[in-house]
Amino acid sequence: MSEGFRAGVHRRAFLGLAGAVTAQTVFPRFAFAADPIGVRVVTNGGVENATIQSVLSQQKFLDSVGVAQTLVNVNTPVATLEALVDNRAEICVVSGFNGLLPAIEKGAPVKVVGAAAQTPALAVYSSNKDVRKAADLVGKTVGIGPNNGLLHVVALALLKAKGVDAAGVKFVNIGSNAEVYQAVKAGKVDAGPSDVSNAADAEKSGLSMLSDGKLWVELPNYPYQLAYASDKAIKDNRDGLVRALAAYGKVFRFISAADSRAAYEEARKAANNGVAAPAALDAWNYVQANKPYAGTPETSRERLDYLQQLHVSLGLQKEVLPLERIADLSLARDAVRLMG
Repeated sequence: MSEGFRAGVHRRAFLGLAGAVTAQTVFPRFAFAADPIGVRVVTNGGVENATIQSVLSQQKFLDSVGVAQTLVNVNTPVATLEALVDNRAEICVVSGFNGLLPAIEKGAPVKVVGAAAQTPALAVYSSNKDVRKAADLVGKTVGIGPNNGLLHVVALALLKAKGVDAAGVKFVNIGSNAEVYQAVKAGKVDAGPSDVSNAADAEKSGLSMLSDGKLWVELPNYPYQLAYASDKAIKDNRDGLVRALAAYGKVFRFISAADSRAAYEEARKAANNGVAAPAALDAWNYVQANKPYAGTPETSRERLDYLQQLHVSLGLQKEVLPLERIADLSLARDAVRLMG
């Protein structure tokens, strides 16, 4: 890795871009050692990510594939990538960073290896009675996070999909998606994208969800949480990464099943400092109805092509890069086989 790139990470923050026996018998290359393989996994928190971690522990999915996870906790999406670049962590699974592919274009020594949530778990809420669809956002204020961060990019993608000129929309940097929701609720902005778990509160509070504001419906190919690993880890600890992806894949499959409600609610309570979360059932119902995790740690060439083309159209990437430059999808394929 060049010193110039490493310096660029910190100087520019990327320009503001946001069953063992069976396994041994059928897949001998995955034969489990006496001791689990260690993997350093970076995460930037959030209640849904913490819920995933709680289910992972609760159901002993890491043990089931012979991997020992060490969590590296960071505070921001870009910090997940920095942890990989600096070799403090080896893989990021559930804390997506929308600046990943532009960073790879700039020389970041990482690759996409799979995915967690496959589609955006976001909806566009409005406090303005005159804003009911994306076309109504022209001339209005829309709350987002940092320029070219996730909330900004998905909002631009929605406008693009609906043929709305983004130049006519005033974007306001509010902060996190939770802060955006509160700003919409308080009437500080006309609308903004935020987590689907706010839907019940929005209804009680007299807010509306745009008729074409369900981003998992309107942007079905947008890969919400790509999993990515350092080139060094792919070379030096491929088996550990595969096993980690398999463990997370088991979580995705488990919570996508109808009998996971009690376990999911308990895990979300644990993620909420032991306090029952009012939105837990809403979040679980969303997972059941829309299958955002798809029961697999895999992503596809088609989704990555879509994302690159979107980035190029928004000026976030100069060109669409070859798949082998940005991804190694063989790890997730092997993880699916290990899942059984």
